Amino acid sequence: MGFKKNIFFIILIGFLISSITGLFYLKKYDQISNQPHSMIRGDIKLIWIEAEELKRDLYDGKNYFNSGREYTRTYLPSKILALYSHISGQELFENFENKKIKSGYEKLTFLILQSLIYYLALFFFHQKILDFYNYNYQKCFFITGFLAIEPTIIQWHSSFWTESIFFSLQLITLSLIIHKTNNRFFNFFIGIFIGLMYLQKTVAMFFIFPVIFYFIISKRKNKFISILSLIVGFSTILFFLGYHNFKKTNIFYVTPAQSKYAHYQVLVPLILAEKNHIPENEVRKSIKQLEENWIEDNNINVHNSLGNIDTQSKDIRKLANYRQKFFLNTLLNNKIITTKIYTKHIIHHTLLNPVQVYFWYKYNNIDSEYHLSTDHEEWIWKRI
Repeated sequence: MGFKKNIFFIILIGFLISSITGLFYLKKYDQISNQPHSMIRGDIKLIWIEAEELKRDLYDGKNYFNSGREYTRTYLPSKILALYSHISGQELFENFENKKIKSGYEKLTFLILQSLIYYLALFFFHQKILDFYNYNYQKCFFITGFLAIEPTIIQWHSSFWTESIFFSLQLITLSLIIHKTNNRFFNFFIGIFIGLMYLQKTVAMFFIFPVIFYFIISKRKNKFISILSLIVGFSTILFFLGYHNFKKTNIFYVTPAQSKYAHYQVLVPLILAEKNHIPENEVRKSIKQLEENWIEDNNINVHNSLGNIDTQSKDIRKLANYRQKFFLNTLLNNKIITTKIYTKHIIHHTLLNPVQVYFWYKYNNIDSEYHLSTDHEEWIWKRI
């Protein structure tokens, strides 16, 4: 009986830790200066810019499908942020023309809300695993307790990255998957939530495949209808995304340009540097020159100031396809080197980092890199 009562306590503890940590980070790193904002920079700042542009377009009377920027990275985060800013009345920028982020503890409300969403999703998940494990309170307590206070997970609730809401969507989706229901069309909603996960983070594109496999091995009846219902739900989200892209660019697509050239930017320089035994920065210069030559030879326009939006959007996709093809050719011509680099990075990623957000904030403020620092060396054994 104690496990049954204590689950509320441990969920509350996790929520309070997340909220207090968010307050600590804001107090320490929510700074306005000539330097980039310590908490909102890189991809996060691009999300804030996209959210502000979406808001302004909607306020100017544009319809939703013609508002905001073209889809080039994760879709949902900027929409959530724009909605939050509109409902709360909190401005995202002090000076949007200069892209100066507005400081203040108002941001804490957003951090608390995303923490609250996670812990409500966790409580929902707890109810479903109780049923799934025939009300084994002890087992379910340790599963839920781990997800409530594990530091590698809860650090993201105190950041503006996309992980916190993604984890919440994961918990809801898993809860629906293990939910005991005889309604075969219920799986449509599972497909919808897998689609929402994809909109939040593009890595979730392939999440549907293990779910299909789970249905094949777990469902005794109506497997085909269940899987079809799941696919229809997922496809509904993809169709909405593709239609939105079509309205903005006259191109129907569901994968962002960023997903086509992520490997090109990260792995190709590493592969070619190891193959040719030359510094990575020299490889990057060489790759950049090849790309510029290709852009010139094919008369590609990727700048806002030139051409019409349709031509520009098509050219951006052509450039993304060029980068993807370049990576694939590099991979196929250097299979052993690529395998070594992939294996090394996979091993690195198995080493969890519960202080990643903290040190990301800290080293955004100074002229040094975390992975070259003494902090990184001191934390390696703790992380192991």
